[in-house]
Parts: sequence; structure tokens; C-alpha cells
Amino acid sequence: MNAKLGWAQEVWRIGLLTLFAGLLGVVFDAVALFLVLALAAYILYHLYNLHRLMLWLGDPETQAIPIHSGPWGQIYARVAGISRRHTKREKRLSKLVNEYAASTAALPDAAVAIDSNGGILWFNEAASRLLGLQTAKDIGQPLLNLVRAPEMVGFLASQTTGQMLQMTAPGNSSRQLDIRVVPYGDGQRLILAQDITERLQHERMRKDFVANVSHELRTPLTVVSGFIENLRNGQAGDLASFNRPLELMEQQTARMRQIVEDLLLLARLESASATNATDEVRVSEVLASVVEECASLRADGPVVKVEIKSSCRLRGDANQLRSAVSNLLVNAVKHTPAGGNVILRWENQAGQGVLRVIDDGEGIEKTHLPRLTERFYRVDAGRSREQGGTGLGLAIVKHILNHHEARLQIKSEKGLGSEFACVFPASRLDC
Repeated sequence: MNAKLGWAQEVWRIGLLTLFAGLLGVVFDAVALFLVLALAAYILYHLYNLHRLMLWLGDPETQAIPIHSGPWGQIYARVAGISRRHTKREKRLSKLVNEYAASTAALPDAAVAIDSNGGILWFNEAASRLLGLQTAKDIGQPLLNLVRAPEMVGFLASQTTGQMLQMTAPGNSSRQLDIRVVPYGDGQRLILAQDITERLQHERMRKDFVANVSHELRTPLTVVSGFIENLRNGQAGDLASFNRPLELMEQQTARMRQIVEDLLLLARLESASATNATDEVRVSEVLASVVEECASLRADGPVVKVEIKSSCRLRGDANQLRSAVSNLLVNAVKHTPAGGNVILRWENQAGQGVLRVIDDGEGIEKTHLPRLTERFYRVDAGRSREQGGTGLGLAIVKHILNHHEARLQIKSEKGLGSEFACVFPASRLDC
């Protein structure tokens, strides 16, 4: 309604009310009395409408406006419009807050906001996991009372920005965190914590890899270069004396060649994605061919038995699977004494295909099991080199299984033998 029109109507109402009261006053010879009664009625009407307005403002529903005309109708309409705009603004803000909360909750890194006094304003779910904070309970508490680390106290007190602190995760000594402080607002700061445990492990593995490669190649090169130097200096003697040096050089060059071939295979496996090969691999044929290839490893080797308890075939790369089984069998044969037993078993278990290589050999201490698939990691480095091992076999097995969406499970106890199980998902089986 137009504001001027509304007020004009109200003036007309006042005029008509005054005229009507005046006429009645003339008729009854009490003009003043009737004018006072008209004014009192007008005031009571507006007081009643003020009361209704106060009640309506407690819950301003736009669909339940008491008056739609006159100045009061305009007041209700304007308040209702303001209320609608306020409601829309609240919904937009609530949506933004929910989206912000969802985005911070999805962050893999911990985020904690603290005020100028170090009290916690809010934190995301990752902060609960990495810093041990608890939902709601810790809001308002001083951060340093909950994250008890001397280095953290000094780091926050230094007020430095752009620098990072590396520390152990509270309550979990196996995890390492990188802490960064970002100032914002009026004296507020955002604490960001990133889990760098895996990155540090990869760095250690890279360093170990470089050191191990250097060490593995140094010995063969030293042997070969030493004999070459002797030959050049004329210290070889007669032709018969060449036999042993040539035999050693042949062994060492073969070992270097095997290391290089294994490294190239690993590089190919790591650079390629999961294999899309759909060959229907007959596991029984793979096991038979691998056993035949490994028959000449040791003259006094253990008895190798093949147990086929499933008729399912595997979908994948036949050559890669043969290489994985060969590496597992070679290890089992080398570490099982004469008269022992090695079992190759193919079976179904809970809908999955499981290829087991079981031996009753010397076994492995549990402390070594988590690192067995690392490149060049050996339980007994000296003995492994004597037997011609490169230390890359299980790393190759792990990558081949990854390409076939499978996993390697290792069980072993010192003196009680070992079991290496390759577990393939149902999607890789053709039964």
C-alpha cells in the first residue's frame, strides 16, 4: 500500500470520527463530552493495536498479519518484509557456515583456531585425530594445557610466522607432525598440523636405497677391477690360475646383471598403473613351471609340494604372476634346510583366491616382518649375498600384487618356518 494513501485514509477516519462525535454532541447538547469519548476510543484502538503488534513481533509470521490496511497495515508489512529478508540472510549465512564446517572437517591436516590468550576457538576432525583434542569439551581451553610439548610452548611464544616445527604427535610417538602458525583477525592464530610420518619414511627408504645400491654394486666392482688390475700387471701367472679369478668375475658380473634387471623391473612396475591384462591364468600350470625352474637351485634342497584346492583361474599378467611366485619359492627353498618341506597351495577363502608359499625352515623374527618388502632389506645380509640374492625379490612381489589388486600377508616365527600368502580379490577370479 502507498504510504501517503494510507495516512490520507487515516486522516479521513479521524475527521469522520470527529464529525460524527460533534453531531452527536449537538443532538444531545454535550459536544465536549462526545469529542472526549471519541478521542478516548481512538486512543484505546491504537493501544490495542500496539498490544497486538508486540505479540506479533514475538513470532512475526508473514502469513498471520493482523491488519492489512491503514498505517498499521503498512507497519506490519514493513516489519514482515524486514523479517523475510533477515530469515533469508540467516539461511544464507547458515549455509555458508555449514559449507565451511564441512570443508574444514574434510581437510586431512589438523586446523585449530586460538584467541590472543591461547584459548581454543574451534578445531576440525583431523585435529582430534592428530592432536588428541575432543569435540566441544576442549573448546575454550588453553591449547598448551591439552597439547603438552615443550617445543610447542616455545614455538607459540616466539610469535614467528612462516617457520615450521617438527614434533611427535601427542599420545602417539610413531607419528611425526609439521606445525605451522598463521596469524589472522585481532590477535587470533590458526595452528596447522600436517602428518609427515609417511613422507619421512619415504625419505628414509630413499636414503637406504641409495646406500644399499652403492653397497651392493661396490663389492662386485671391487672384485672385477682387482682381478683386471692383477692381469694388467702380469700377476696372473699361467693359464690355470685364470680359472678361479674368471669364475669369481663371472659370478659377480652375473650378480650385478641380476641387480640391474631387478631394478629395471621394479622401475617398470612402479611407473605403470594396475595391469589391465585379462589373461586367464591357470594357477596350476604356473606353479608347475616355477617348481621345474627352481628344481636345480639346491642339490640337497627341501621337498616342494604343490596343492591345488581350487579350480579358479586368475585374470592378469601371466609373466608377472610367474615372477612373483618364483621369487617367493626361491626364498623358501634357500631358507629351508635339507629334508624340510615347502608347500605351494592355491585355494579359495571367503570368496578370495589365496596362493600360499609355506615352509618349515628357519623362520624370521617378528621385528623384521614390517620391512621385508623394502628394497635391499635383508634379515641376514651376508648369508643372502652368499646365496646370490639381490634383496629385491619381495619388493617385486609386492608391486606385482599391487598391479593385480592383491595384497601380501606374511606370517613367520623364528625356528618355526614362514608363510607368504598372496590374497587376490574375487574380481580377479574366474571360477
